[in-house]
Amino acid sequence: MNGEMEGRAAGEPPVMPLEKLTQPAILLLLAQNKAHGYELIQKLNQMEFTDGDLDTATVYRILRRMEQEGLLASNWEHGEFGPARRQYRLTGEGLNSLDEWARTLQARLRQIETFLTLYRHIKKGPLQNGQG
Repeated sequence: MNGEMEGRAAGEPPVMPLEKLTQPAILLLLAQNKAHGYELIQKLNQMEFTDGDLDTATVYRILRRMEQEGLLASNWEHGEFGPARRQYRLTGEGLNSLDEWARTLQARLRQIETFLTLYRHIKKGPLQNGQG
């Protein structure tokens, strides 16, 4: 964590790599509706999992890997205008993976809440001034 804190201004929180949530976010978006890769990238960027926009090539690599793992399926959709686009949809295995991600993230949320509760307690107590 120390490496993540270098080069930031005093008082700024450390950078947390939320890109790790890209896969469950894709699963969540596809559980709502099938979508093209470009649509998914736009929606992922709106979810603000990163400090900037996600790298397009990285997202397509993740989509390809998820399809190889059976979490999603795709087909080419030929539109009236423009080139054919690959449309992605969630599979049953992908829905199971989404459920597992939700359980995992819920457990992490409890751990984070416990940490923050203890932290607030310490900040109010004698350790605040370096005593103890």
